[in-house]
Amino acid sequence: MRDTDKPRRQVYVCLGCAGKYLPPASMTYPSLGVDASPVHCGMPACKSEVTASLKFISVPEETVAKWARRAAGVEGPVRRGRPGRIARGRRANASPGTGRSKLL
Repeated sequence: MRDTDKPRRQVYVCLGCAGKYLPPASMTYPSLGVDASPVHCGMPACKSEVTASLKFISVPEETVAKWARRAAGVEGPVRRGRPGRIARGRRANASPGTGRSKLL
């Protein structure tokens, strides 16, 4: 079997500490008897922090994990907005000749 034929395992990004980790392919730690999570590493502080934050959003863990991998640059280059697409204020900038002065 060549390297290109092997299925690639996902590298995950912890939302608590921003660390990258590689859980087992079965997503379980048999020696610990604990399931791995796609959104947090094995540290208890990260687990409690991420669990509390996921209660506020109604998005599945897999989707949040995909967003985190994309933002960290694990799944290719980080996507950045183009300067022409950045949100601007509602009013256009005033031109120099339209400003009020004391001479009028």
